[in-house]
Amino acid sequence: MHTLYDQMRGGTTPMLDLKERALVERIVAKDALKFGFAVWLAVRLTLSIWGIAVMAFSSPETYPNVLKHYPHLDLPSGDLHDYALGLWNVYDTSIYTQIADNGYDSDPDFLTAFFPGYPLLIKLVSIFLLGNSLLAAIVVSNIAALIFFWYLYRLVEADYGEAVAKRAVIISAVFPTSFFLFMGYTEAPLLAFTVAAFYYARQHKWWLAGVLAGGAALIKQPGVLLIVPLGYMYWKQYLTYSKKRRHTFLNKLEWVWLLLCPIAAGGYYAYRYLFVATSAGGLHDLGANELITLPGVPLYNAFLAIRPDNPLLPFNVMDICFAIVMIGLVIGVALKIRSTTFSLHAVLLALVSLSVTFLDTIDTRPEIDMPRRVLIIFPIFIYLALAVNRPRAFRIVVYFSSILYLCLTGLFINWFFVS
Repeated sequence: MHTLYDQMRGGTTPMLDLKERALVERIVAKDALKFGFAVWLAVRLTLSIWGIAVMAFSSPETYPNVLKHYPHLDLPSGDLHDYALGLWNVYDTSIYTQIADNGYDSDPDFLTAFFPGYPLLIKLVSIFLLGNSLLAAIVVSNIAALIFFWYLYRLVEADYGEAVAKRAVIISAVFPTSFFLFMGYTEAPLLAFTVAAFYYARQHKWWLAGVLAGGAALIKQPGVLLIVPLGYMYWKQYLTYSKKRRHTFLNKLEWVWLLLCPIAAGGYYAYRYLFVATSAGGLHDLGANELITLPGVPLYNAFLAIRPDNPLLPFNVMDICFAIVMIGLVIGVALKIRSTTFSLHAVLLALVSLSVTFLDTIDTRPEIDMPRRVLIIFPIFIYLALAVNRPRAFRIVVYFSSILYLCLTGLFINWFFVS
């Protein structure tokens, strides 16, 4: 059994052609779950302790200042509940819980920019948590983070082996903005659906890959782009068949499952305009004053916004730094991983990230949300795991990333908009 498993490592044997695949997958899945849970637990405990420390030593003016701009929010007051849960109710988390509790009707022009997949999950889980939507949002994200680590390990292990898989999971968990995976945000569910879809597509389980891709498209707009790399993967698999088996494969019409991706997103937009009565914008309108422009235009404007009188100068510079890091990492994905599927996914998400701008801060912070946009490009974690293949290099990356992680987390839960 272990000899077979060792032969399988590194992806030298195609998954489809291995008769004992199910046995190997069970072994890998068990190892992946153990390791993924250990990483998740270590980060979750560290993040909780760090959050309590930050809240305990924060300036007493933090929350009064926040209330000036967000008077409707229920902000922490210092009791046990707030130390355990309330401190994580930051920015968009309250929007997702509001949608879960009350739907889109209160502010359709703004709220409908947030896709319904995550609020629906919050609503479902809150049924079992006595209606506590904030707790449900945290639970959903944390479970999704664990699932993401689990499938990332299994996906990477099949191609590059156990050591690279472990490094990829650790790097993804301590990436400077990975604290969003543990908060009430969409990044963890989106990554969980995405990586699981890639994993099952590799196994030719296209019905499951299609359903998961459709789920990703309901979580957030970038999920709809999954149809491109998964469609390419299907085409490459189709070409590997003999003519006889290819005919059988085509008759199954398994590629139809991938249409769930655009159907899910298109269905939500139809619901948004037909039933919620939000104003109809062009294809470039993402809602909530976000627009799609040409790739690179927001970054160019961000450089122009580097001026002493810019009140958002530190945040603008941070966006520029993350954009540059993203460009470098995506280039690394294309050159180092040498996987057209992963490269397509990474390049598409990077181009979209470099195209989104925010009208409200177009003169001060046009490249908004870049720290979170980088996080969902999961092939960058595979690239980094391959690039830092020496223990010392790996430790340096983890230590440096962890320091940034804690700093950005502390800023964010003090309501500095680092997302």
